[in-house]
This record gives sequence, C-alpha cells and structure tokens, in this order.
Amino acid sequence: MGTRQPAARKRGVRLVSHSTDISTEGITCPAVSPRLTEWVPALLAKLRPYTERTIREHATTDPWRTSSQLLAKILPAWHHTDDPWTDDVAEAVAYTRAITSLALTYRDKPSSTRSPYHQQRHANLTDTVTSIGTGRGPVNADLGALAKGPVALHRELDDQPRALTLLLDGAAWISLTDRRTGVRALAAIAVLADGFDVRLVASPRVHRHLSKRYPDWTERHLDLTASRDRSPYTDHTQTTEAAWEAIHDLDTEPGKRRLLGNLNHEYTRSYRDLATDHAVDVADGTISRYVLDLEDRELVTIDRRGQHNTVQLTELGERAVQQCLDDTYDLIHPDQRRLDGHLTATPQESTSTVSPRRAGGEIPTPDEWVAATGDPDADADYVQWLTGPENAPTTLQKRFSTVAHDDAITLVDDQLHSFDDGRVAYLSHTDDDTHVVLQWGGPLATLGRLAGALLSEKALSKILTPSRLGHEFEAIDDDTQAYSVERILRSGHQVGWYSDSETTYGAWRERITTVRDRLLAQVAELTDSDDTAARVNLFEDLHGLIASATQLYHAAGIDLTTTLRVPDTDALARNPTQRQDLCAFLAKTAPKQSVYGIHSGYRMLFEDRPAKLCRRLPAETDHDATMDLTMSWVVAGPTITELHDEITDTLATELTTVRETIADATEAAPTLEIPVVDGTTYPAIRRVIDEVAMTHDAQWTPRERQRLVRRCLCSFGPEDTSRACPYDVVVSLLRALNESHTPTLAAVERAAATLSPERFRPELTPTATKLYATLLRADDPLGRSELIEQTGISASSYDRRLSDVRDLDRVTPVQQGGHRRWTTTNQTPPPKTPPVTAWLPASSDQPAPPLVTYRQLATPAGPNSPPTDRTERDDRGGWDRQPPISIPAEPGCDAEYTIHPMTTTNMSRQPNSHAHQLADTRNHPHDTMTPTPHPTTAVATPQTELPNGGD
Repeated sequence: MGTRQPAARKRGVRLVSHSTDISTEGITCPAVSPRLTEWVPALLAKLRPYTERTIREHATTDPWRTSSQLLAKILPAWHHTDDPWTDDVAEAVAYTRAITSLALTYRDKPSSTRSPYHQQRHANLTDTVTSIGTGRGPVNADLGALAKGPVALHRELDDQPRALTLLLDGAAWISLTDRRTGVRALAAIAVLADGFDVRLVASPRVHRHLSKRYPDWTERHLDLTASRDRSPYTDHTQTTEAAWEAIHDLDTEPGKRRLLGNLNHEYTRSYRDLATDHAVDVADGTISRYVLDLEDRELVTIDRRGQHNTVQLTELGERAVQQCLDDTYDLIHPDQRRLDGHLTATPQESTSTVSPRRAGGEIPTPDEWVAATGDPDADADYVQWLTGPENAPTTLQKRFSTVAHDDAITLVDDQLHSFDDGRVAYLSHTDDDTHVVLQWGGPLATLGRLAGALLSEKALSKILTPSRLGHEFEAIDDDTQAYSVERILRSGHQVGWYSDSETTYGAWRERITTVRDRLLAQVAELTDSDDTAARVNLFEDLHGLIASATQLYHAAGIDLTTTLRVPDTDALARNPTQRQDLCAFLAKTAPKQSVYGIHSGYRMLFEDRPAKLCRRLPAETDHDATMDLTMSWVVAGPTITELHDEITDTLATELTTVRETIADATEAAPTLEIPVVDGTTYPAIRRVIDEVAMTHDAQWTPRERQRLVRRCLCSFGPEDTSRACPYDVVVSLLRALNESHTPTLAAVERAAATLSPERFRPELTPTATKLYATLLRADDPLGRSELIEQTGISASSYDRRLSDVRDLDRVTPVQQGGHRRWTTTNQTPPPKTPPVTAWLPASSDQPAPPLVTYRQLATPAGPNSPPTDRTERDDRGGWDRQPPISIPAEPGCDAEYTIHPMTTTNMSRQPNSHAHQLADTRNHPHDTMTPTPHPTTAVATPQTELPNGGD
C-alpha cells in the first residue's frame, strides 16, 4: 500500500478529523464562537499580510490604479453611475482601496518612521480592512461586503485556495440560546468557503449539536464533504496497530491507564475533576505529569485557554481505550479482543463503566440488558452506569428520559423484567440531565438505594464535580447576589451536613460520603427490623439526605429524574399493605423534592418545628406562584396505572397537610402541585413523539404526528385499549431516525417490528407477530416457504396463524409467477376513527384540578380524578365499544410490483380489522375541542398543555 497523500485544496467547508486526510495548515483562528464579531476581525487581521503580499505580486506601485483594476475584476459594474451602490458594494470598494494602500503605500515600514498623519491613516485603513462584513465597518454592511471584498479578491488572485482553519468553541456553540446568532456565524463560514479552503475543527459532540440545530447547513457543508473527503483506503488494522503502538508500553503504569480510560472523546475534563475521580485514583500533583505524557503519545489533547486546563481523548486515544484496554484498565492486544467474544468495548456513555454483562452474539432487548445487573457480591457494582450494548441501535438514557414529564409523577405500564439483583441502581448523565433507575424493594430499602445512587462515588466523580460546583461552591451562586453562597445553600436550599467547616468541596465531600455510608449501613440493619423508633429516625435522615442531594443537583443546574421499576404489580394489587407502602413512599418523598427559587419548598410549606423555621431566608411570594420539583418521577410496572387513583388520593392527603399558618392564610407561600400522569394515553404518546421530533429535528407535519400516535397506539397497546407503552415508542422512533432524518410512518412501523413479539402487536400471538414483522421488514413479497424460513417457525404454526395475519389491514396477497405471496402495502383506504376523547381512559394525563397543597382543604381531587358517576375505574365498557385504532395509509406510495388482490371483501375475525368502517373524514379534533373542566362519561378531558409545556 502506498503512502497516503494529503487531500488537495479545494474551496468549501471541510470537517477535520482523524478519519480524513485534511491537515490544519494555513491561517488558524481559535475559539470561533457563534458571535462573528468576536472572530471575523481576528481572522481578517491574520489574513491581511497574506492579502498584501498577494496584491504586491499582481500589482504596480500605484495603489489607486491597482485598486481600480482589482475592482474591475471582482465588481465589474462598480464604476457605473446608473445604479447606486448598496452598502455591501460600498464597503467592498472601501476595503479594496484600503488593503491596496496598505500593501503598496505602507508595505512593511515601521510605524515610528511615519508622520502623525500617516500613522492615523494607517490605523484607519487597518480598521476598514478588519471590520468589513461584521456590521461595524465603514457603512455597517453585512456579510455581502465580506463576500464582495476579501473573499472575491482572493478567489480572483489566488492560484489555489488558501487554507483557513477554524477551531469551533464547543462550549459557546452548545450553550447558545439565540439560534439566529448561530445562523449568522455559519453563514459567514459559508461565505468564506466561496473563496477559501475552510477547515472546520469541531468535536463529535459539537458536530452532532450543529447537525441537530442547523441540519440544513451541516447537511450541505459538512456531511457531504466529510463523506467525500474520507479516503476509501482507510486501513482499520493500521489505525488499531498505531493505537497499540502508542499504549503498549504502559503495562507497568496502571495510573496512566486508569487516567486514559476515564477520559472521553466527546467532552473535556478538567484536571481538578480528574483528581477527585475515584475511578482514576491518581494524586492531584501527578495528573498534570501523566496528561503531558499522554499528550506526547498523541492520545489526548489539552485545552490551556481557560483558567483550568482540560483534557480529552483524540481519535487515536479513543481507539486505544476501546481496542487496547479492558474493563479493569489492563492492556489487551486488539487481536485478542477480536477473538474473545465475551469482551466488548468500553461503554459509550462513560468510559469508567464496569458492566457485568459481557455476552456476545444476539443483542439483548433494552429491558433485558438493564435487568442483567450482575452480582454485587461478586464483581458487579451496586451503582452502575446506564449503558447499552456497544452494537445497540439506541441509547438507554434516551429511552428512559424521554418518557418523564417534568415536575410530575408519570405512571407507565411496561412488561419489564426483574433485576437480577434488586440492590443495584443505575445512573445516566449528560451535561444537564441525570437519570436514576432503581427497583422497588420496599420504602426503606428504596430510599437507601436512591440516596446511594445520588451521592455515589460515580455521581461525585462525574456529575457533582469541583468544576460544576466550584472549590467553595461559588459556581452555584444565584443571579441576585443578595446572599452569600453559604447562606443560599444552608438557609435557602436547606442543604444538610454543610457546616462552617465544610464550605469547601473537598471537606463537604468527605463529610457527605461519611454520612452516606453510615446511613446505608443502618438500612442493611433495619430493613427487616421491628425497631420502630430506629426505623423512623432512619427514614427522617434518609429523606433529609435525599432532599439535600436533589437541592444541590437543582442548584447546579441539573435536571434530575428517577425511574422506579415495580416488576410485580400483581403482588401489590393482592396485598393492601404493600400497595399502601408504595403510595405512601411517593406521597412522603416527592413533596420533599420541591423548590421555589433558592428556597426549599418543603421548609416553606410543611415544616412546623420552630428551630427549623428560624433558619430560613426571607422569601417573597408572587401572586399564584407555584413550586417546582427538584426531581421528577417515573413509576413503571405491568399494571401500575391501575394504582393511579390510590396514588393520587394518598398524595393529595399529604399535600393538604400543610403548616397551620399556611392553611389559615396567615403566612403566604407558593402552592405545590404534583400531577400524577398516565404516560400510556394518546396525549402522553403525542408528547413523546413531539419530544423526539424536537430533539432530532424531525420534520413531521401535525397530520403525520397524529397518524404516528395512532400507529403507535395500534402497535404497542394491548387489545381493545387506547394505550401504548411509551418506552416502545421511543425505541422505535430512535431506530427509525437512525435510518432517515424524517422517517415515514411505514419506516417507523418497520422499526417497531424489530422489537420482541411480546411488545410489538401484543394482541396477536407471538407466531402471528413474527409473521407480520417479517412481512413489514421484507423488501419483496414472500411466499410460504420464505416466511417459514425467515421467521423460524414450523409449517403447522404457519398454517394455524396465517389467517390471523392475512386479516390485518396492511397485509395483502399478490400473485407472482402463478404463486400466491404476501406483502404489506400502504394503499388501504383511511378508516373512520372516533375522536381521541372517545377513548381517553378515566385517568389520562389531562390536567384537571391538580394536587394543590392548601387551596383544597375538603376532600382533595387528583389531577386526573374520574367522573363522580363512575363507580369503578376499570369499567371502560363505553369506551371499549368504540372502533379500535387504525392507521390510514400514506398517500402516493407506489409499489414496485403489480398487486393482484385475492379477495375483495375483508371478512376479518381480527379485532383490529377495519374493513367495514367508513373513510376517515373526521380525525381526532383534539386541537379544536371546546375545553371542559372535568371529564364525564360523554366527553373526556380535552388535550391541554402539560406541566412541561407539551400537549
């Protein structure tokens, strides 16, 4: 194989990475932010000497004549008097005059030899040259002046495009709130690309952010060029060998290997965070020396621009971690890793994760993967990172986080597996979002698991870090500056175990971990104990510890969600004590995670001990103000939504038991509302689809989203219901989005068909589901033998279940070569479907009167209370008699083969067949319904805005 040559220069924007042959030569502009006035003048200043030298190579000694000749080339009509100059033309003319004068009149003469007049003129000309196109030039022109001035000049004079390397400031781009600012900066980059070879240096994370927020620009300028510039001769083996060559001699330096294994390619980590990371376990003074050695090996890059140095993996370093380190940071040759089917690469979400699941072969389902916790008594951790298999198409973090409603308790019916070991809890973290997943094990054990996860060594090392909180917690100071940080934390947020001797991060961390370990040891002793007094004290301490932790997460700007899995809801239904334990756990715990600005909500509303009430900051309450939750909740189980009313009633009783001065209106305080949301209903599924669409910039129309909701209700809901598991919806949408930027309804259903038969079309038998899923995924019609082979079923099973499948709406028989085959088609007439309000259950996520702390001192009604004339929640006969959900076909979809229908009348025996329904001329008018304050048997609660802003 010959030596690879660098890619030739060409005008345009190209993304620089280790997978391309693009170098970072030429003019380099660091810290390119979305505000073009911060970097365009600096770039033009660096470009200026090159422009002057180019002009001198193509010009005479007369600046005026030279500039006129240049203007005649780049702006042919600049001297015509018929058309007045626009601002961009005027500024381009001024630029050309100025840069020519600088090149030919002043050249490289020192400023000390110039007269005061020429010194001032030189400064004015320089300002004109470096401010063009920024809105601060001679006539405040926009990017048109940049295009008609320096870009056009270099395009005309340069024999080959000059290279400009722009290093994007990732933090500035990701934190940008005004999208228009970013659009203008990207437009400036595109303008520069018309005359220069622009090399864009951006981390994968920033690239993904740009792709999500500016999809059209990145698709046009980055995606296509990146694929075009990628060499077809990339040698994967050679790259892996280079990684091994860079790391193989670290066999005697475990500290460097641990440090390398806890770095990430997508984001940077500061030295001080690494020094407090328990997984790194390297002394503070040694971090810098180790990082410098790894930089020399080209495994990491160091950003020295800020107050604190940060480090992240290079492409080579990422490959070294994935291919040359095992889960205990020991060296392993890449060839050995490829031969060992029981080893996987380091999980993607956190390179420090040690997961017990190491089976190769078939990819487990997301729930199976989560349930396989391993044995903490052996080598598994009690708190593990929530990661999926390395070859899984979706991430578990998105699966869990998308379902949650902000500031609410969301109930989700999900056929989940029990954890192998219920003592394990999971953590998942992004920049501003943290998710905890744990299993219900009774009130005391569950509180202990939650506290252990929120304040685990993993959380303290990767989430509540010194960089996020500050050495003296200065990073969480509020905007008002009215109080010191100590008072805000201690008297405002009511963070416990934070005394005068623990105001530094290191001292607080040592104290809080000591408290955590002591309380967790008591949990092990008292979980099955009859010592009521000791258990009561432990409950109070754990509630205080969790409330302090969640307040600190909130103060640090982290959105926190906990998913509580209840695998055996049948046992809860049979045992009133266990059922009441769960309801009381939520009612006692959720209100303690409330906040109003910098104030603890629980201390404002419920606390009645004078000693505690004295230690509060003064609070001014706005009219009709409400509190937020520092942590949202999701409770998942096979039939957990059946506990909706009981959870609502228990929570309502707890919320109305406020302090006496609050109840009699002597003292003003915000109200605390905690909706109990059914996450399986039509509006909840619509909110999930809207959330995924917004996150991935999927351009579905409102009509398409409505049809997606109905398709999901049909695909994932039990028979004769209008419900669906939102977890399955999220997984299917994400899998479809992996294949297309805006997948069609058919593509989403094909992705749904990759789920297990128990989750996709659960009203069918598993065999029928396999047949239907195989037809959905097939590109061509399939006959009997092909279906039997591809589904792996027996011939007798095929014969028994074929009738179930052929009666489905989308399954159509065709004739090919004289043989009958089966296929799925979108060319079915749209069936008539009832309004969405006709099949909303009694306890949907429609916000009726919410749970309010003290405004309803009579018998409280939950946010989703059933009508008073309904005797039992499960009596849904009136709704169940409505026609089931059906999805109309996508218009304009032509098949690639001729279809000859075998029958003209659908005599379906399947409950989801709609052959006898009328055309769908009135699709769910849920956006135009007249609002009603309470649901009745005739009209359900309308779809309104949820607490998080969704429908």
